[in-house]
Amino acid sequence: MTRNKPNPILPAAGVRRKTAAGRGTGPNGLHDGGSLNPDHSGRDQPDSRAKTTVQLLKCKRNLTFSTFNACTIREMSRATASCSRRCSVDVLGIQEHRRVHPDEEIRFDMVKGVDLITSSAWRNPTTRAAVGGVGLLLSRRARKALQSVNSLSPRVLVATFDGNPATTVVVASSPHNHSEEADVEQFYLDLRAVAEQVPVHHFLTFLGDFNAWIGRDDALFTYHDETNRNGEHLVSFIEEHNLLAANTMFQKRPSKFWTHKDRASDDKCQLNYILVRRKWRNSVVNAEAFSTFETVNSDHRVVSMKVKLSLRRPKASKPKERVDWRMFSTHAEL
Repeated sequence: MTRNKPNPILPAAGVRRKTAAGRGTGPNGLHDGGSLNPDHSGRDQPDSRAKTTVQLLKCKRNLTFSTFNACTIREMSRATASCSRRCSVDVLGIQEHRRVHPDEEIRFDMVKGVDLITSSAWRNPTTRAAVGGVGLLLSRRARKALQSVNSLSPRVLVATFDGNPATTVVVASSPHNHSEEADVEQFYLDLRAVAEQVPVHHFLTFLGDFNAWIGRDDALFTYHDETNRNGEHLVSFIEEHNLLAANTMFQKRPSKFWTHKDRASDDKCQLNYILVRRKWRNSVVNAEAFSTFETVNSDHRVVSMKVKLSLRRPKASKPKERVDWRMFSTHAEL
């Protein structure tokens, strides 16, 4: 009588299927594909719990991506988190958080039920004041879908999320328009390095304070008439990598475009943009600026983009015909 060989697919006797399935290797950790997962103190700890794969982006589910220059969240992190939860933001890109933690490349904290992930800000060499810093605030679902997060530079943070398709989020904070040209060029070199490495089938989005004006010659719907120097860099980057500025895609009243208000002069401008790959433009349901984060006391407004996955191929856009009105004054026959 021959003995039956154990089925390698089934678990051992006395072990439930679900328990056995949970003992396999989980998704990649958050630091360079390691097997360790960070706890909320910022340290890597072995994960003894079974992981549940959650897809961030999938059909028939709305998702909200936002970008916000907080000016600082050292004392306002709870207010920022409360606003994010109240507005049902899934992924919030934060610029200028001004939290300095040089001993931790990436820091993880739990604030008001949402996960705060930051790369360190830096010190002004003259005044020693905290400057810059980029980060993410994630909903519970987004945190469960998070696969990796890396600091490419003090101004660029890259996070990848599980889903169908997978999602890559880049949080960016550009030098000011009056900064040295070399600093701006280096910033866009970093962004290009990311854009070229992300697989073409990923849903790629940039959540950024680009300190850029985009004029009406370079976007369909925008707050400004002309493009400034930083705007020229941004437009070149958008065209080079086949992107769209989501908050210039929809015709709205002017109050839905401006993102920054000067505290001294009350002058308004549009500096913050959410970029997406052109292939996903049918998935962008809406994008605009909101005043829902006023309690954070920033001089910027939050920009939010609502996404509902659409697999329809986008129609090729026809080039916009421009009329040269000067021809009418120089040609009598016209």
